[in-house]
Amino acid sequence: MRLRPLSLLVLLVVVGVAVSGCLVTRHIVADQEHRLLKQRTEEAALYLSSAIGSVQGTLGSLAATASGSGGKASFAASANLATKIPNSFTTIALVSTKGTPHVVAFGGHDIGTLGVTRSVAVASAVVAVKTKGLAEMATTPPFRDGGSSSHLGFAFAGPGLTDEVVYAEIDVHPETSSPATSGAPFSELVAAVYAGTKVRADQLILSSAPARQVPLRGEVASATSPVGQGNWLLVAKAKHPLVGSAATAMPWAILAAGLLVALLATGIVETMARRREYADTLVAERTEELEHSMAELASAHDQLIRQERLAAIGELASTIGHELRNPLGVISNAVYLLRNDFGPNPTDAAQRHLATAEREVSAATVIVTDLLEFARQRQPVVSDVDLNALVDEVLSVLPPPTGMTVQREGVSGPVIARADRDMLRQVVLNLVSNGYQAMTDGGVLTVGVRAVDGAVQLAVRDNGAGMSAETRGRLFEPFFTTKARGVGLGLAVSKRIVEAHHGDISVDSVEGEGSEFRVTLPVITVPRPSSPADSRIEVQR
Repeated sequence: MRLRPLSLLVLLVVVGVAVSGCLVTRHIVADQEHRLLKQRTEEAALYLSSAIGSVQGTLGSLAATASGSGGKASFAASANLATKIPNSFTTIALVSTKGTPHVVAFGGHDIGTLGVTRSVAVASAVVAVKTKGLAEMATTPPFRDGGSSSHLGFAFAGPGLTDEVVYAEIDVHPETSSPATSGAPFSELVAAVYAGTKVRADQLILSSAPARQVPLRGEVASATSPVGQGNWLLVAKAKHPLVGSAATAMPWAILAAGLLVALLATGIVETMARRREYADTLVAERTEELEHSMAELASAHDQLIRQERLAAIGELASTIGHELRNPLGVISNAVYLLRNDFGPNPTDAAQRHLATAEREVSAATVIVTDLLEFARQRQPVVSDVDLNALVDEVLSVLPPPTGMTVQREGVSGPVIARADRDMLRQVVLNLVSNGYQAMTDGGVLTVGVRAVDGAVQLAVRDNGAGMSAETRGRLFEPFFTTKARGVGLGLAVSKRIVEAHHGDISVDSVEGEGSEFRVTLPVITVPRPSSPADSRIEVQR
């Protein structure tokens, strides 16, 4: 099912707003998450700095013990006590800096010879004290001295010690979680501490993540903590979203809600659009039906007026026809008597005048007959009518004028139709007479009778002037004529007679080439050529 443009636009706009809201909210949440992670990491770095500060305080108190009245013995006792604390120093030594640095007193494990790494840390502490004149601490990077554990050393030198330095070591196990990173503020973080400013595996001293997850990846934050003369690097990532699960789910909730709103809005708009289209279609159909009804009403009104007018004209025509028929009969008889009175050899002028009188009386008789036929509207009384014989009779009554000839086409034998002979004779008379009148300059009138698909067809064709499209459109209207004389009822009466026989009358005409009228009657009788004795076959509809 295809969406309409408006529905598609609403869907795209709402989805776009939802996606934009999701992206913006997600960016805000991510930014807030990063800020919180940075804050927690800095807090952890401060905690680490305070822890380192406690280490420096412990070494400072031991240095004070070594420089006090108890001397080396008191130092050794205090150092032993300090190494007994869980997760504390593994060894604490008092190192002489005269000549080659060497241990003069210790507590915990004996470290024996200092070695290069320890000596560097001791020397760094001594240099710092001599340079600044303050208590300073130096550290070693994580190192091994042949054992399986890594060590981290702290060297402390202060103004109270002239030729000695306090040195302490702790074991480093970066592959296991340290208790130092299990409590606050590390409870929300996965952290890794490096004894330097870069992320290096050999500098890792503390980690709360398994070894396979180090170095930490993804969304991480880092902070530095000052330790003696250098800085330690703390890298951390959040164990869980610091902004909370609700804030983390907010972008996706906005996206889901936006998509739901988009579907609902699209469905509503699409439904309203379909309802509107249906309403428009219904209105258009009702409007079309109303217009059609109005047109039918107007047509019926015009038809009613026309019928009333024709009824009045028909009544008048009937009266006039009856009144004119008797005088015309008297005139016709008078002309006949005059022709007899002139004898066998009348003068040319007398013959001409008598012929004119007979022709005009005949024309007037035709008009009166048309008027009466138009006014009478009687039903046909059918019988067997031989159309070829009827055509012959009409042509004998209306012979072709001078300059015209008549041709016959179609079946030569009898063609019998069931029709009212007088009414059908009137139709043929009108068509033949019109054909003559159409050929003012002479021509050929063709009359044909043939069987066509179970019907009989009478065709009258002339090669006269033809008719225009406008004339053809009004040809069968009562009282419409293009002749100088006539009342325009011949074709109207002919059409009504043919329709009374359930037939059809049509015309084809081309201006300058002539016209052809065709009368088709649906009930016919045609001859059977192979059997002269059985010359008629009746076909009924």
